[in-house]
Amino acid sequence: MLRPSPLGTVAKPGRFGADKGAPGVVLSVVHPITLSMVIARKGKAKVLKDVLAAMQKVEVQWAGPDQYYVYDAPYTELKAKLEGLASVSDQSHARMMIKVAGPKARALLAKGTPVDLHDSEFPVGKSALTQMAHVSVHLTRTSQNEFTLSVFRGFSESFWEWLTSQAAEFGYQVS
Repeated sequence: MLRPSPLGTVAKPGRFGADKGAPGVVLSVVHPITLSMVIARKGKAKVLKDVLAAMQKVEVQWAGPDQYYVYDAPYTELKAKLEGLASVSDQSHARMMIKVAGPKARALLAKGTPVDLHDSEFPVGKSALTQMAHVSVHLTRTSQNEFTLSVFRGFSESFWEWLTSQAAEFGYQVS
């Protein structure tokens, strides 16, 4: 059975905020997700990094020293593949992912994080652990004008409220 999205009652599709022209930001709730936290075992960091880099059909994002988020890999298969190299923890039910895209995406996120999001400092593929609106956020740049934000499920509604209030000046679309 599909678990309900914690933002199912608040992230309603539509156009909101400033209404001059095209929206500056598009917000999308990514649900459901398959997400595992992978933490290297002692002395296995280099081998783990190489194994993760060679994996296909999954997305791997840095999540701290010798730690990674792995998206789209079935938990039991990932755990078996990394046996002896890493501890693997299923986070699919614990976290919520939001995509922030559009020409004003960087300006919106800059309102809440001290991370320098300029292209030269935060290129496509880079991730950071940060705080926004007093919420811990895993932030990744996925393309020129697109970012993914991962937050703990229990904070997602509060975070969504902050995000949409900050996006209002740019006009935003929820898709």
